[in-house]
Amino acid sequence: MSLVDSSVAGIALVTGAFLTGIAAYGMTYSRNFIRQMLSIEVLFNAVLLFIIVMSSLKPALLTAVGIIVISVVSGEVIVLVSVIAAYYRVAKSLESSSLEEEGV
Repeated sequence: MSLVDSSVAGIALVTGAFLTGIAAYGMTYSRNFIRQMLSIEVLFNAVLLFIIVMSSLKPALLTAVGIIVISVVSGEVIVLVSVIAAYYRVAKSLESSSLEEEGV
């Protein structure tokens, strides 16, 4: 027995594909470091949506994946905020053009 029927799975997969496109656009065309990091976060969430839909065929696997996803996303947000704060302290700006000039 599946926890997610085919119509809900289809909607979730289309939503994940849409989020992946938005994230790719944000990472490619944004010059702001925060927007680029948030685009990466949206991409991670789209991938996690794909994983949850695919693993919903087995409820025990879904529970394990859910716990892992919550742990990873919580750690990721903490690291992301720390990196942005450290970058702002050093660069006094959040534009990514200064990273390109320094060869990072």
